Amino acid sequence: MSDRFQEASATIETVLRKLGLDPHASKVRDEPGTRAWGLLRGSAQVLLMVNESEGVTWVRVIAPVVKLPVEHQRLGFFTRLLELNARAMRNASFGLLNDGVVVVSERPAEGLDANEVEQILKHVGAVADHYDDLFIAEYGVTR
Repeated sequence: MSDRFQEASATIETVLRKLGLDPHASKVRDEPGTRAWGLLRGSAQVLLMVNESEGVTWVRVIAPVVKLPVEHQRLGFFTRLLELNARAMRNASFGLLNDGVVVVSERPAEGLDANEVEQILKHVGAVADHYDDLFIAEYGVTR
């Protein structure tokens, strides 16, 4: 693993400690090229990952929001997600992963500092925590 991978990992662990979390207890994956930590922000589960691929190190923060609605509601739901991506989302976007909606923010690790990691983590968690309740009310989906 590169120095950049190690530096990004150390930065994330610094932020976790600042938030009162034990980075080692929060770690959910540690293998060559990928390291990840999981935590809760409100009702949202948030995953922070450092990934190294083809010589580039990336930091990705992702949080599940809700499961997909029933088939006949999906077109309207997908339209709503795309509209929110274009109008309301900053530094993150909605996406689909397996059978659910996620909020994701990703950037190269180069130049990343602890304040930015903390902001991205809090932002992704807050977006997921806000929109899960909203989508449950609007579409009857589940977390």
